[in-house]
Amino acid sequence: MRKLGLFVSAALSLVLVLVTFMAVPMVSMQNATPVPAPTLTSVPLVAQQAGEVEVTFWYGLGGLLGNVVIETVNMYNDSQDVYYVNPVFQSSYDDTINRINAGLASGELPDLAQVFEAGSQRMIDTGRIIPVQTFFDRDGLQSVIDDMEPAVRANYTINGILQSAPFNSSTAMLFIDRAAFVAAGLNPDQTLNTFDEIKEYARALTVRDASGNVTRHGIGLYPEGWFFEQIHAAHEVPMGTPDNGITGRMEQYTYNDSIGVEWLEFMKSMVDEGTAIYFGTGGGNAANAAFTNGETSMTFSSIAGLRTLIAGAERAGVGVEVGTVFMPRRPDTAGKTIVGGASLWITDAGSTEAQEGAWDFIKWALTPEVQAFWASNTGYYPVVQASYETEIMQAALVAYPQFQVAIDQIRLSEIAFANTAHISGTFVSMRQDVITAIDGYLTGAIPTAQEALDIAVATSNELLTEYNSTVSN
Repeated sequence: MRKLGLFVSAALSLVLVLVTFMAVPMVSMQNATPVPAPTLTSVPLVAQQAGEVEVTFWYGLGGLLGNVVIETVNMYNDSQDVYYVNPVFQSSYDDTINRINAGLASGELPDLAQVFEAGSQRMIDTGRIIPVQTFFDRDGLQSVIDDMEPAVRANYTINGILQSAPFNSSTAMLFIDRAAFVAAGLNPDQTLNTFDEIKEYARALTVRDASGNVTRHGIGLYPEGWFFEQIHAAHEVPMGTPDNGITGRMEQYTYNDSIGVEWLEFMKSMVDEGTAIYFGTGGGNAANAAFTNGETSMTFSSIAGLRTLIAGAERAGVGVEVGTVFMPRRPDTAGKTIVGGASLWITDAGSTEAQEGAWDFIKWALTPEVQAFWASNTGYYPVVQASYETEIMQAALVAYPQFQVAIDQIRLSEIAFANTAHISGTFVSMRQDVITAIDGYLTGAIPTAQEALDIAVATSNELLTEYNSTVSN
């Protein structure tokens, strides 16, 4: 009876969400009234029943996104009585991969793990994962792989093999206050913008009082390695060789290039003009809060943060209307951005039965209905294209047209090594090197963008060479 009751409860929740979506008018889509955000109240796990094979699942999403993870796992556990997925929160993506690395010595490893894209090479190098391609091939499910969003599939296809199953996928966006744009005489519906256009917008959106003091900055900035990678992808410039580490182990980072320099100089020019406010390292939350409070009119963030930004703007009550546009670029460039987020990895740590349970959960999680539920309740976009045919996802795109902007952005150009997330065993430390470079330049500690990136690349390559020497190819 437990499973039947929970199934009914989950189904009713889906119906309520869908009814709310469908109540949104088909006009003024960018300003459609959002459905209630997922709760921050802790979601209890359903109980394991006698005889169910336990599948230990480590995940790194917290807050409301973590609650949707639990809701999704509960729905799976409710849907059958052979396996029981036991989700164990690991505080963050970084903590998840660090604990897995520690578990190689202690023997404590999960059956299933949610790992961000920065950890892909590290997962392969553990020697303890079973590529999901093995299961897809065994069960004749190539059609599921074929239906995956191409940019997402490319993210986790390494050395020609689908290593892990995409689960939560996102991309970076420029979030704008549509109301501020309209008030300033700017077009909030122009999704593709150049660096120079964004600088012009920042000037137009900056508000000063009678004394010349800024009361609203055009844009809020903070150093983020992921945005730096997005700009490289949009211009089809690799982060390193060979082939961004996708066809063979990454041997050298090369991101101290002209587009990297231009990105840093783009940000610095707005800081120097006073049209941008710089929040420093770790300033992502502050930048988002300034945006939702109407203290800035533009901010860079992940599409996965859409629901959070909308909810923050509603709480602030100062009239911010959250919109999205593509990441800016050079005028001759219309390339796609890369996919962020995380995927599901199966390890060989547990029994054969636990491995089969992990695979069963993955198959279920990749169904169109589950992906539609996941996307509509989080801000991540579906990883399988059939999800867009479901009523709940179609309704979600009406309520949240910002989703469509994100989807369009990752489909702007054909898949190539240079516009797919790179693979490296020192990916995480490389991002910190980029952050240090950006911060050093924007604060004036390093005189030029080129020098800042040259220093960063040298550090990244030293660590990469050291890491590669410790693992076999």
